[in-house]
Amino acid sequence: MNYTFDIVDTEPVVLAIAQAQLRRSEVSSRILGLFDVVYTWLRTSNSKQVGHNYAIYDQCTKEAMRVRVGFPISECFPDNELVKCIELEGGRTAHVKHIGPYNKLQAAYDGLTAWCAREGHRTSGESWEVYGDWYDDPSKLVTDIYFRIDG
Repeated sequence: MNYTFDIVDTEPVVLAIAQAQLRRSEVSSRILGLFDVVYTWLRTSNSKQVGHNYAIYDQCTKEAMRVRVGFPISECFPDNELVKCIELEGGRTAHVKHIGPYNKLQAAYDGLTAWCAREGHRTSGESWEVYGDWYDDPSKLVTDIYFRIDG
């Protein structure tokens, strides 16, 4: 796959999220369940979803990471036991767009990591994915990947 890597400035965004500390091997099997928590909350809240789904990764070690998933919302709300209101800060990020199945995202991550190293962009350890519209055909799925850049 041919990827185009670039530096972009992102705007801050208010998100409704569910989170978990997961082993890396658990992420793919547990991420949908975390989205289910936020979508269940949405049905009984006064908030409205105003954008595509996000998955944010940070506090990473070789074995585990914090995974926060959710979506932009129309207004802030008080946190509850399962769903939190956070602001994902805007700022300078390295970016790549992946088109295709989610199980092939690692190639985009590897490419972006290598590009950042070659270009001298120091990453902060926080990354996120923004998922485009759903298609039954996995070859049409679009995922934007962002790495927060230090400095």
